[in-house]
Amino acid sequence: MLLMSFAVLSSGFSIGASSLLALAFASVYRGLALPWQSRVAGYVMLLGLAATQTFHARFLLGIDAELISRSYAGVLFLQSIGFYYLLLGVLRPAQQKWFGWDSVVLVLLLVALVCAVLVPLSLAVPVAMMGGTGAAIHLGQLVFKLRAQRQRFLLELRVLVLFAVMAVLIAVTSFAAPIVGWRNFAAIYAVLIGASFMLVLYLLLRFPDIASKTQEAVTNTYAVSTLSGIRCDDVVLEIKRLFAQEKIYEDESLSLNKLAELTKLSAHQVSELINTHFQMGFSSLVRRYRVEAAKKMLIDEPRASVLSVGLSVGFTSQSNFYVAFKEFAGVVPGQFRKQASTNSQNTEPA
Repeated sequence: MLLMSFAVLSSGFSIGASSLLALAFASVYRGLALPWQSRVAGYVMLLGLAATQTFHARFLLGIDAELISRSYAGVLFLQSIGFYYLLLGVLRPAQQKWFGWDSVVLVLLLVALVCAVLVPLSLAVPVAMMGGTGAAIHLGQLVFKLRAQRQRFLLELRVLVLFAVMAVLIAVTSFAAPIVGWRNFAAIYAVLIGASFMLVLYLLLRFPDIASKTQEAVTNTYAVSTLSGIRCDDVVLEIKRLFAQEKIYEDESLSLNKLAELTKLSAHQVSELINTHFQMGFSSLVRRYRVEAAKKMLIDEPRASVLSVGLSVGFTSQSNFYVAFKEFAGVVPGQFRKQASTNSQNTEPA
């Protein structure tokens, strides 16, 4: 009974979390450079997970007499395909065409989807879970290619491995459902989905720049020089002017594409230029300028709240501000202000 109650709560939490993440995807992360396929896939995944949890809640509450249906199996595939293509847009270079192994995986997923429609319902769910596992394995291979670029490489890999293990566990549980019962299957699956949402929310709060940093690693890993014939020194000076004088970093929606428009280059060219001349990625460069501006404001405007300072220099939330500030300054904003005030008092003439 405790498991069932917790599963219903997990279902409700997941539905709310999917709505929250969809809102964040449309606002806070709207500047993330993703192909349209991945953006659509992100919403499909969130919608699919919310629908799956709705199926679980209705079944566990006794509203629906049966859980397994063709609609339920179809939703499982939609969320798997959405999950795959969302992360594929983060883990592959933007200039790469959408053909290759991703098409093979998509074909396999679609074949599995057809099988789920044709095979007995008792086998539809395991087939769906194994398809999702295959997609997670391919994503894990893409993450592995970034190992030379990312200090937090193991974090992303472990998360994907965890998702794959969850898919295998659900597949095994679904095969055993005639023995353990579909209510236990629904409860276990609902709890695992809720745990996945909690993990994702934690990662986004703890590492709000995880997606942008991963894209920087992808750019560095697959980089092929596109700067031939470009006067790089002049463009670098223009970028410095835009940040130092125009203060474009104050625009919270500043993206690589916007900077590319200002410099009249492609996004890939600007990304390579920043990586080679500033020794960091675009998002790191933006965060560095924002932190430097914030450090000055914290000292010059002692009455201004820490949050207002962070928002005024372009950060979209307090968590983003704190993480970036500690990354470049070594301490959180409040501690920096306190240290700066103490140092100022100690240097005042007696």
